[in-house]
Amino acid sequence: MMYRWLLSLKKPSNSLWVTPAWGALLAVVFAFAAQLANIWLPVDTLPDIERGTLEGLLDVIASSMLAVSTFSLSIMVSAFASASNGTTPRATELVMGDDNTRMAIASFISAFIYAIIAKTVLGMGLYGQNGRFVLFVSTVLALAYLIFTLIRWVHTLSQLGRMGNTLDKIHTAAQKTLQAYRNNPAMGAAWRGVCSPRARVLRAEHSGYLTHINMATLQSRAAEKDWHVHITVRPGDLIMRDTVLALIEKGDESCDDLRNAFVLAQTRSYDQDPEWGFIVLSEAAQRALSPAVNDPGTAIAVMTGMMRLLADVAPEQAGGQKQYDRLAIKPLDSSDWVKSGFAPIARDGAGILEVGLVLQKTLAAVNRSAPEAAVSQAAAEVAAAAFERACQSLDFAPDIQALQQKRAALFGSAADLPMPADH
Repeated sequence: MMYRWLLSLKKPSNSLWVTPAWGALLAVVFAFAAQLANIWLPVDTLPDIERGTLEGLLDVIASSMLAVSTFSLSIMVSAFASASNGTTPRATELVMGDDNTRMAIASFISAFIYAIIAKTVLGMGLYGQNGRFVLFVSTVLALAYLIFTLIRWVHTLSQLGRMGNTLDKIHTAAQKTLQAYRNNPAMGAAWRGVCSPRARVLRAEHSGYLTHINMATLQSRAAEKDWHVHITVRPGDLIMRDTVLALIEKGDESCDDLRNAFVLAQTRSYDQDPEWGFIVLSEAAQRALSPAVNDPGTAIAVMTGMMRLLADVAPEQAGGQKQYDRLAIKPLDSSDWVKSGFAPIARDGAGILEVGLVLQKTLAAVNRSAPEAAVSQAAAEVAAAAFERACQSLDFAPDIQALQQKRAALFGSAADLPMPADH
């Protein structure tokens, strides 16, 4: 249960209110903490600050931060809509998770609450001379921090929701997940045994997309009961009510509680699902290639980004990874990354020569450099299918000839690439 709560709090849609909530709580504590100076220090030890000076500073913070918070929230909502309409609705979650955005909103709201609480306590006369000086110093520090945050927020606003910034966020999320997979393809599962026909079957009771598997909980439970668990699903799979989640070897007792380790949701997640990043990037390219948008440049940028992910993201030599000696998991079909990422672009951009040329270049690079053999093979297959589709969609013979020459230079002799009959 704690695992699910942590996942829920980490979701960008929830972190938008979690961070300001913590900031508001800290602001209240900070406003009252100035009274401690009257307890820990002798009376009138610190310099005397006029009450009117403090009230003026707090009035400035309270009035300005309320306006800035309202303005920032409206800008943030507009950025979410822009990211959804310009790229894909699946990218909105990443825009919500922007750290600068969350911290800026939290800072502005917290400063407003701090000013209101401090002004109220100041009016009640609870600070004293020492407390007023501590409050003055803390208010000046808060103003300095707010100025820095405002400057950084202006820079963030210049990029938030824009096409390039949104694509960068998708690329970064996909890169992080792909790096994690290549560092640990089995998610730490180290058991290499085989389940017997008598192994217990654990089936799903609900439907949805599998987003996370709590490997630590499965390992702990298996070690406690002397079980071995073979996980038959991977994050990203669409789960039905009767889908087999796992096989439990030597499981004589009830294993129904193991279902809690498999987290289902209505949509897929980037965290443990490498394919999802390629799907979202491809959706952005498909929207750009639609007749209403007609932006091949964005599709080309997406393809080069996916090429960098597949060909350049190498496993890190990192030690200390957890190994679960009682767990096994089915292998992931990495060829789906290429098929889900490039095949839709090949379909929607078949009639555009520039897209076809870059598609052949990027797939040739993936074919030569991808560390997974399945990815390399899938790149060659998708490139061949894309070439055939483009030859049937292009109407200008010199365009077809240019594409054929490029493919021959990248993949082999032009004699192996017959022209379609209708050309």
